Amino acid sequence: MRPLTAAPGAVALAAGLLAMGALLTACSDPGGLEVSGPALSPSPGTEAVYVMGGGAEAADKPPLRRPAALTLSPGAALTELRWQSWGGPTAEAYGSVRGTWCRPACAPDRPYAAKVTLGGLVRRAADSDGNGDGGDEGTAYYTRATVDPEGLPGSLAHELRDLRLPVPPR
Repeated sequence: MRPLTAAPGAVALAAGLLAMGALLTACSDPGGLEVSGPALSPSPGTEAVYVMGGGAEAADKPPLRRPAALTLSPGAALTELRWQSWGGPTAEAYGSVRGTWCRPACAPDRPYAAKVTLGGLVRRAADSDGNGDGGDEGTAYYTRATVDPEGLPGSLAHELRDLRLPVPPR
């Protein structure tokens, strides 16, 4: 009969597990974990953050969070937005921009790949009528948009800088 032998790796694993178990039991308090003191306050910037589209129809549409598409103005719209960040002082996305703002130099039906940055975060007070329209305490809205389209001359791309976005009335 052959003697029983253990592989060196198995022996090392067993020894490591035993040592970890001994370490964890030596550090524990027999009375259990005790938590005391005040609870942490929510960190700044945890409120709901929205954006509203531009153009004449903006007042009729609800506020948006991380929208896949956004109308900036009657002449420019964003589509295929993939948000890299949202909720901080600025939000960044990559997507496409198309529109009539650049005619006749560009085709309005042709989308241009673009980087989008939203900023100008404005906080709003409580919603006094309780209708849930995004005007509740702890909400904020982006008020500015900058679009950096690829492949457009600087003079045309300049028209998509520092665009104003609407916010609900106070």
